[in-house]
Amino acid sequence: MAAFSADQPTVPEMEQDTLDAGWVVEPSGALLVAAHRPKGLRDIPADALGDGEYEINDVHVSLADLGGETDDFLPRAASRGLHFARRMLAEARGLPGSETLLATVAINVDVDDEDFSLQGATIRFFSRRGSHPPWFDELETYTLEAIAVLDMSDV
Repeated sequence: MAAFSADQPTVPEMEQDTLDAGWVVEPSGALLVAAHRPKGLRDIPADALGDGEYEINDVHVSLADLGGETDDFLPRAASRGLHFARRMLAEARGLPGSETLLATVAINVDVDDEDFSLQGATIRFFSRRGSHPPWFDELETYTLEAIAVLDMSDV
């Protein structure tokens, strides 16, 4: 596992494999994280592209090596999650439908949670095509997670 650098966030080896695998474009146009595409997946209907992508493109990025007990854990955790999301978005640039692609980066900020130091960053990718999750339009309602929503202008 790579150590954190303040200058350049790192990505653990398993998540680096996800980055290296990149994206796959399904016949319907769905953009899927290749390493998370289920075997035997039936094509996602065009009227549900965003919802289907959201369910499949759910990536857990480990934060275990960042030392959850340290004062600078949350900024380093956010940096790693945002770095991963930006790299995946950059890899998708130019693919059909990528102009509507979003990434959500969520990190638990409930320091009283007994599993706080074991958490990871949850990154989900979905496009605003067909039906798609609307709940990220009101981020202030989330109080136990820090959530960022990124689009292609953020890469």
